[in-house]
Amino acid sequence: MNHLFFISKVRFFFIPILILFLFIRCDDEEIPFPHVHVDAILYVDTDLGNITVGDYTFVDGYGLGGLIIYRKDYSEYLAFDRACTHEASRNCKLQEEDIYDVIGILECPCCGSTFWMTGDNAGFFLDGPSNVPLKEYNCYLSGANTLIIRN
Repeated sequence: MNHLFFISKVRFFFIPILILFLFIRCDDEEIPFPHVHVDAILYVDTDLGNITVGDYTFVDGYGLGGLIIYRKDYSEYLAFDRACTHEASRNCKLQEEDIYDVIGILECPCCGSTFWMTGDNAGFFLDGPSNVPLKEYNCYLSGANTLIIRN
């Protein structure tokens, strides 16, 4: 009888631990992107050089690696951090690359990850060790000339 009582106690102890281990996941490769406060006011005509629809520009001084401002249409802009999501470092700023003979692909000089910067795919990863899209910030147009970017 004592033996059965001991087995039921062991089950009571080990079953919750087993269930807990089923839900624990280790991802050594995933480095969370650090939180960096962003509160930028940019002027479309001067700071962004009146970029055209489907084009992008780099703006230094904000975020972890600077900003990438992409003009999606006439009244919508997207703002991404220029730092690679795999390396997440101020030293690993995405650069324009003409790989695949396609314009609008940015590459990380540190890890080789590539990201789209065209159309509806702007900010998504294309290839490399990174498997998450670029860090995107809230971005809205205030008036005809002022772009506000915050997180």
